[in-house]
Amino acid sequence: MADAVAQDCATRGITAQYNNPLTATDITKQAHDFERRWKTLARHHDDAQS
Repeated sequence: MADAVAQDCATRGITAQYNNPLTATDITKQAHDFERRWKTLARHHDDAQS
């Protein structure tokens, strides 16, 4: 899964710091925090829509 995300990022021109390509390892390291942030933002968005 992380490999597919890294490839999709490369296709879209999304890079890491200093224009380095994102790797599956980078994505795996950040996945837990990303999910936590995404859930928090989604909850905040849902509350704002109510």
